[in-house]
Amino acid sequence: MKYVTPLARLAAGALFATLGLQAAAAEIGTFGDTWDIREHNLIAVLKKNLEQHFAGKSQEQIEQEMREKAEEQAMRPPPVEGLSTARETRSRLFDPSFTVQRDIADQNGVVFAHKGQKVNPFDVIPVFDETLYFIDADDERQIAWVKQQVPRTTTSRVILVNGNVRDGANALGSRVYFDQTGSITKKFGITQVPAEVKQAPGQKLFLITEFGLPDR
Repeated sequence: MKYVTPLARLAAGALFATLGLQAAAAEIGTFGDTWDIREHNLIAVLKKNLEQHFAGKSQEQIEQEMREKAEEQAMRPPPVEGLSTARETRSRLFDPSFTVQRDIADQNGVVFAHKGQKVNPFDVIPVFDETLYFIDADDERQIAWVKQQVPRTTTSRVILVNGNVRDGANALGSRVYFDQTGSITKKFGITQVPAEVKQAPGQKLFLITEFGLPDR
């Protein structure tokens, strides 16, 4: 069995962190900090609004309405802000290397990554055999565009930045993901869609292409 060094595990984990796929794209729902509402007048207003909204409805009707609302929000998360539809095609390279912020040691206290050390995940995972497509599912042109793509990698993944997850999956006939809070597009510096992300041939870099579409 091949031994995987702590540094290798760190770099491999960083590659997934760079992509943000495990936490951001594959999951629906984001949790944040919470705090107590200490303004009692506000609580009274909210309570009154809720009472008016649910007035005359049975407990079953209220629960059904809440389930439908939760499902609606899950299927259509807030769109990623700051993105536009590409008008011109442009490509660039992206270096996933990161700098270790503090000394990291294994369970025996042996430091295997020092503060300030630069690590490239591709040193550990030489081949990223997947193509990522970012689209706005509310734009029929982008749905048509991604249907025409033929990736040269073994797998591919469609990640929505806007639109309904269920409708997008039905339109494409495959599973889709959603870039919650724009964490992935921000890491890659993507500002226009549709966009494609894949490993640059023969390099320890990602190749990012934003594809221009004709006007409607």
